[in-house]
Amino acid sequence: MSSRRILGEFNSILDKTVTVRLTDSRTYTGTFYSFELNPFIITLLNAKDSDKNVYYKVIINGNLVEEIQLKNAPIFDVKEFGQKLEKDLNLRPGDVKIYDDVGILTVMDKIKVSEMGVEGTGPLAQRVYEIYNEYMSKRKKESNQ
Repeated sequence: MSSRRILGEFNSILDKTVTVRLTDSRTYTGTFYSFELNPFIITLLNAKDSDKNVYYKVIINGNLVEEIQLKNAPIFDVKEFGQKLEKDLNLRPGDVKIYDDVGILTVMDKIKVSEMGVEGTGPLAQRVYEIYNEYMSKRKKESNQ
């Protein structure tokens, strides 16, 4: 159960800017690009180390990782957006399924929504896309204040 939760945590920070502090006190800040749990390895893109050196890609042995920090909270809140969809589209309970551990929700098992956008076709998908754009625009404005 806990390994599934950490997998969800790592999936939620993919493509986000993180700071990785190593056991020797060095740090790298860059885009969290990929990870492997066994053996534990992480990859950062466009990383800068604590000495201000810049690297296109850094692959870090997980045994050296002391902590991984995400400075900015994600803009997309899957639970909040799911509630908004149910209300705005007058959907029944169960029409929106939330997979919080990976930051995804589905609408009527046909439309998939994540922080990356909306996947699906048809009039309902178009309406979900419009609500998503409005929601993300509002959340971005709020985070910049």
